[in-house]
Amino acid sequence: MQRRHFLRTLSAASVVLAMQPMVGAAKTARLSLNSTPATLLAAWQLPGGGFQAGVLNADPAQPHLFTVQQAVDLPTRPHGLMHLQGDEYLVIARRPGDWMMRLNIRTGDASRTWQDADRQFNGHSAVNGKYVYTTETDMLSGSGVLAVRDKTTLELLDVWPTQGHDPHEMLVLPQGGLGIAEPFLLVANGGIQTHADMGRTQLNLNQMDSSLVALKPATGEVLKQWVLEDTQLSLRHMALHADGVVGIAMQAHHGNASRKNDAPVLALLSDQGLRTAPESAGMKGYAGDIVATPQGFVVSCTQSNAALHVSVSGQRLAQFAATSACALAAQADRVWLGHLPASSADALELDNHWLLI
Repeated sequence: MQRRHFLRTLSAASVVLAMQPMVGAAKTARLSLNSTPATLLAAWQLPGGGFQAGVLNADPAQPHLFTVQQAVDLPTRPHGLMHLQGDEYLVIARRPGDWMMRLNIRTGDASRTWQDADRQFNGHSAVNGKYVYTTETDMLSGSGVLAVRDKTTLELLDVWPTQGHDPHEMLVLPQGGLGIAEPFLLVANGGIQTHADMGRTQLNLNQMDSSLVALKPATGEVLKQWVLEDTQLSLRHMALHADGVVGIAMQAHHGNASRKNDAPVLALLSDQGLRTAPESAGMKGYAGDIVATPQGFVVSCTQSNAALHVSVSGQRLAQFAATSACALAAQADRVWLGHLPASSADALELDNHWLLI
């Protein structure tokens, strides 16, 4: 259960990130896209199959070229990445997942924690004080739960309901955020019921219950819950803007193809409530990752081979091309977007998320 395997060299040691320039953006909304050196924690699939996570370094002379500095083998496809403490990071399996891995990027040490048989990991985590929270699904009921773990040992301490199905990403928000008078956890319930015995088969698309829920970090008590009028929109990944607005990347599950394509892929949560951003529509109803920028949010639209830059009030600022656009990271007005090269047979296929180190 604690088997360690660390690779110091890798034959397919490059990820090409060729960006197209933004089009139609006002000068005040321009971003620096993959144009400066960076070191990122990422996860990927190898050309011949198999999954890894590790550290990517940008080539200062070629800012769109990343090389693998460190890599560790993974048992199945990964999803969420989180900074734990110091040089330690957490990598969690894609749902329905049965493992999470603690990785030290300085020493290369990696240790794996396996899930209990009665729950599955849903791919995301958050740290608050001496606790780590992981979004999970109860195998018997199919309901979403939040597991509370010790940050040092990852030992399970408690399990709380998330008041919905399929919880995805969560944020730790400060006192006063969204009008709530105490610090809280914000959890995105995707609303889609699955069962590990049936893989990722979606069982309740006609009765989806996607929502955002604010929970007390110490007890799991529900402080507030928000839902959208369109119940076929699944709330997945989130980013917090400096002015307190939360952007939520969504995926549409309408049975009608036209309605799905025309569905917005971004929702905005503020003191005034939860609403969709209509100008984010027309992206085949699918958003992957999301990051905040000084002007608003960038959302990767994987199936549309594009990314959108949308203002904090919901106006579309720019759209730029990127094949299988996926992982996003941001620092001020600089954004790093990972996607598949137009032609590169031996490129590593990045997963949905990466983190600046």
